[in-house]
Amino acid sequence: MRRRLILPTLALLVAGPLAAQTAAPSPAPVAGLDSATTMADGRKYTAWFYAGLGDSIIAHSSAQVREKITAAQVTDVQTQLLAQVGAEQTVVSEQVVPKDSLSGYLREARFELFDEPLVIVFTLGRTGLIYGFFIRPKSQMPTGPTE
Repeated sequence: MRRRLILPTLALLVAGPLAAQTAAPSPAPVAGLDSATTMADGRKYTAWFYAGLGDSIIAHSSAQVREKITAAQVTDVQTQLLAQVGAEQTVVSEQVVPKDSLSGYLREARFELFDEPLVIVFTLGRTGLIYGFFIRPKSQMPTGPTE
């Protein structure tokens, strides 16, 4: 049986796909982005999200994100996600996608109560600040990672 994922609070964090998200102010070129650091930060932020540490996520977020959502709302989204899809079972893939002065961490994973893989995306600035965050079923992702 296929379940429908409903996370209305998460829409507060959605700034659109990576290409449409607000660029972090940065005089440094894209070459300054470090894929290994983005991967490590993305994994850390995902673990914090799964653990319900909304306060830690907000503490590492840009002012634009902090204006749109609170730590309590992030934790509420995590609680809703856990109730709807269960715990993460398997990581299918992880990738880092650079775009302008931002870098996206994309994690495709399977969950115990949901048939379709979900994609967790954190958009990060050069210093590791979170500029965007969303979770979508894989079928609802843009055709290209930066579209």
